[in-house]
Amino acid sequence: MDPSITSAVVQALPETGSTMASGVDLAELRDDLEQVALEALDARMRGISLAEAVTDERFANLVAFHSGLRDALLLEIPKELQPWVATIGGDEVSERLPARRGAKGISEAVAAEQIGRLAHLQDDLFVQAQGADPASAGDGPAQLQAALSELLMFESVRLRLLVTAWSSTEFEALGGDDQSIDAIAWAEVEALLAEPALGEGDIRPLPVMVAAGSLALARDAAERVEALRLVSEDERETLRMRARLRAALRELRLPESVLLENALAGLLGEDRMEVTDLQEQRPVALDGLSRQAMDQRVSRGRRALSKSPESWPSRRKPALFDLLRAAEIHE
Repeated sequence: MDPSITSAVVQALPETGSTMASGVDLAELRDDLEQVALEALDARMRGISLAEAVTDERFANLVAFHSGLRDALLLEIPKELQPWVATIGGDEVSERLPARRGAKGISEAVAAEQIGRLAHLQDDLFVQAQGADPASAGDGPAQLQAALSELLMFESVRLRLLVTAWSSTEFEALGGDDQSIDAIAWAEVEALLAEPALGEGDIRPLPVMVAAGSLALARDAAERVEALRLVSEDERETLRMRARLRAALRELRLPESVLLENALAGLLGEDRMEVTDLQEQRPVALDGLSRQAMDQRVSRGRRALSKSPESWPSRRKPALFDLLRAAEIHE
């Protein structure tokens, strides 16, 4: 695969050799991105939208990538990565990171370089994604670059819409869910990628896509309000209860959140999975835990949820979701 997009993604990460980047195998990351790109391209050539492909078991790497990004939003930010997050997030984010309070920041030159790499990555993704139609993107590496770029634009918009929807219980109380957000994000990204004017002048495509997605999310919510007028109050209360429960679970440490969501699947209107199958499906949350450890976390978590929120297994350090949610509130 031509390394231009994969290299841009890798270069936007913390510097190789720094404590922030320790433990990251960049060659493995490139290989993983290539496998994801191959499946994204395969789906698009079959006429399957990305919103559908990311939950289609025929595209196992794509499904895992999509699920892993969602879980990463709720993962406590490791201390080693907090300086990098503080740099790209600015002063407001930095002050919310416990390891950064009162700490000396990195130099302005390094900060500007990291922010610049991310900005260039956004622009590069858009340019490549505009050629994501397999019939017009060229052969081999060009197709893979375009498919990966299109996917990353979609995931970027989708993650920001998740933050918006998760910042209150309103959307889920109306019957909206993660797959609804996938569909909204893809519809807006696909439409705007076909708009030539979006790449002209000083227009930043990704913020425009996020704004369009936010408007579409609001329209979808309004339509759901009207539709729910036709159902019983009991059904509406069930949706509200499930929304409150999901919101509470998102405030927990990621392993407990995933395990308890599964344990309480009946209340959420879903099917319960065997924890070993769940672990295989959600490695970001559960990798490395023994069956006994997972069972113990479920047992302790159930008891804790019956008490006051102070007793819940909540996050000790902020997750990216916490920082983005706070930033949205202050906008």
